[in-house]
Amino acid sequence: MSRSALIFWSFALFFLTVGCRSPFEKEGQKVVIYTPFPELTAKQLKRAFEAKTGIIVVQVKDGTTRLQGRLRAEKDNPKADVWYGGGGIVPFMTATEEGLLEPYIPAGYEDMPVERGNLILRDKDYHWTGMCIIALGFAYNPQIFSADEIPKTWDDLTDPRYRGMIEMWDPGVSGTAMLFLGSTLMRAKNQGRGEEAGWDYLKGYWQNLRGYTVEGAPAFSVARGAVGIGIHFEHQVLDFVEEQAGGEAAGASSNITWYLPPDSPVSVDPIALIKNGPNPENGKKFIDFVMSDEGQRIVNRYFFSVNPDLPPPGGMEDMSIETLTGKAQKLDTVWLAENFDRIRKRWQNEIEQIPKAGQQ
Repeated sequence: MSRSALIFWSFALFFLTVGCRSPFEKEGQKVVIYTPFPELTAKQLKRAFEAKTGIIVVQVKDGTTRLQGRLRAEKDNPKADVWYGGGGIVPFMTATEEGLLEPYIPAGYEDMPVERGNLILRDKDYHWTGMCIIALGFAYNPQIFSADEIPKTWDDLTDPRYRGMIEMWDPGVSGTAMLFLGSTLMRAKNQGRGEEAGWDYLKGYWQNLRGYTVEGAPAFSVARGAVGIGIHFEHQVLDFVEEQAGGEAAGASSNITWYLPPDSPVSVDPIALIKNGPNPENGKKFIDFVMSDEGQRIVNRYFFSVNPDLPPPGGMEDMSIETLTGKAQKLDTVWLAENFDRIRKRWQNEIEQIPKAGQQ
């Protein structure tokens, strides 16, 4: 081989090797995110942050309960830098108590109050910060139930006429479903009936629950008419309708409506820096971006922003922060956090074992 050919192939091999190297191999070029957030918002945040900073976002999407299990298992060797979204603040409070989160004040939020009215906005030491406001209600199919026929209160979900017509995610995976369970028990406690009255309610609700959503969202089953009601946050329904425009559930907007009963859980959904994550500086940059005006405008497409100057998300124009807080349940978040795992286990070990009517 000639000397010029040898030089050519040496350079070719060098550039081929460099060109095939993953950008993740370069120190400081990535940030690892854990989130259960809806796909559209998670992707938009990822793409906008990458375009702005050049930092690659490695995103792990899973249910809140599973992500929390990951964080616990990885406590001595964390794999992720940021966790955002969890069906409200309770999982983040639990993670704070377990030493899984690192305090961090997002840029521009140094003066953020801990509370706004009855709404808790952040951890007192900034272990987590609310990135949006969410309210747990339910989606229904207006082709199956008219506005007069739907359940008007949470108690109505145990009415036998809704038997087999309700769907939700598995509490063993989903923070949304866990908030439904915890808020049910809290409602009974607030009414002076005691926690056991809440468990009695859940036994009746279990009889009406058709099953858990295995793929996608309960909204998909609602829009197709497989069930009439799905337990949902408002943003999950908005995200679903957008995602399905022209898809398998095209026309979903006419087959699904969201309703917020009185005495519903309303909370911020937080973002947090994971303690001893592998890329802490990039994690802080990601949090700063999500909480910035640019990031909050992305979030506001489907979510109520923590920035009171931003409007309700499209499709929720008849709602307002005042409407949400007016229907907000009084939540003892410390009690919910302390009892999170106990509630999940009792649901799995007791309620799920009850035979349903018509079953042997």
